[in-house]
Amino acid sequence: MTDLRRDPAARRPSRRGARAGRRARVFALLLLGLAGGTGGAEAAVSRLGPAPNFALTTSQNGRVWLTQLRPRVAVLTFGCTRCVECAATLTRLADTARGLGDTAGRRAFFVLVSVDPRQDTPAALRAFGRERGLRAPAWLLLTGDPEEIEVVTRRYDVPVRKDGDRVAPRCLTALVDGQGQLRAAYDQTDLDRLAADLAAVLAEGRLR
Repeated sequence: MTDLRRDPAARRPSRRGARAGRRARVFALLLLGLAGGTGGAEAAVSRLGPAPNFALTTSQNGRVWLTQLRPRVAVLTFGCTRCVECAATLTRLADTARGLGDTAGRRAFFVLVSVDPRQDTPAALRAFGRERGLRAPAWLLLTGDPEEIEVVTRRYDVPVRKDGDRVAPRCLTALVDGQGQLRAAYDQTDLDRLAADLAAVLAEGRLR
């Protein structure tokens, strides 16, 4: 597969890529209080535009593009294994995944995108997944080279603060539907709303 570092679109976005980038910046602004979503499983969840595509390395040393997850819904969490806030968020999301039963992994994926690639190697992610119960087929744990992760965090405008060799991300989650549309954004305080929105987006798929 094409490496993001060698993908011209990763370095010099096309007009379409630039539009996606603008939408991704809106994704960050949504966390100020305009995150979309519903608050209820029966209401429609807004569509915010295409989710920027990326290719990263799995905990099993494979490569996966975000678009390869279609037509499944993707719950993308940007964080790292050494982040306390991220651990709490992932615990909540693991509960949500278990509550979906076999729908998780069949119609929805939960994806951790590590923003600390120097520490979160594939082996480190495998150990973290075993410890936290973040297992296939429901979960994908992704990392990459620092340059690749920088591209992804820039496309999604995910804030990452560095203190020496420590990375202190703001743990953010995005909901991407089966057509690759970004539907809503969440922080740790919004996870109940995420569960309701996920149910609503999954219900849309059953109606098609």
